[in-house]
Amino acid sequence: MNLDLKKLTSGLILIVGLIFFLLSITNNNLNFALISLTSTLIFWLLYGLLLDVFDVRIFAWIILVSGFLVSFSVFFMFGIEEVPYPVGAIVFHSGGFAAALGIGLFSLFPILVLHQLGATKTMEKVDGGHEFPKEETDSEILSEEWEMASDDDFQSGRFDIG
Repeated sequence: MNLDLKKLTSGLILIVGLIFFLLSITNNNLNFALISLTSTLIFWLLYGLLLDVFDVRIFAWIILVSGFLVSFSVFFMFGIEEVPYPVGAIVFHSGGFAAALGIGLFSLFPILVLHQLGATKTMEKVDGGHEFPKEETDSEILSEEWEMASDDDFQSGRFDIG
């Protein structure tokens, strides 16, 4: 199969899963939305591994985006409630707010790991890329023609520093 067709099919799998997720969320069915999102990610992952088009960086970004989608969904379904009196009042629930923040935080981990691995690889390239040539130590200082200075030589002020 052509590589472009493989990537197109891979993207199509993700788009169909996103559509199912959004349709389920608009119907206030978080359970089916999570099932569709998780099964789409598993199917996309297996497809990428079997056809050898899997990229870890793309996977990390997809985990980030899907985690934020779930986080926003949890926040708007369980963290915010509109109450009838006074008109237009909104109540924030700490449990839904905390769950949304936790899901958002954990969805950041793959990106942070990739960033850290990229930073260490960059540092290895920078540090290991330049090696200075070692000078040979056959200079005058290590020559056998020199003698140790005595205390009288130090106090006289007439000596050569090597």
